[in-house]
Amino acid sequence: MIEERNMRLIIVKAGGTAGKNSLTYKISLPSKWVKEMGFSLEDRNAVIAFDGEQITIKKQSNPEEII
Repeated sequence: MIEERNMRLIIVKAGGTAGKNSLTYKISLPSKWVKEMGFSLEDRNAVIAFDGEQITIKKQSNPEEII
């Protein structure tokens, strides 16, 4: 069964060397979902994909791939 929740994007002005009117978009994930996916403080690398309509978040299978 797929669990759905309605959420709002968090939109903030981008900092650092971003352009003057740049924005950053974020969304908070429910702790329950993140824990069920196997993420932890020590292992929090993710693979995120976008197909033009949907964003998919998966736990990275091999942390060495980031390097």
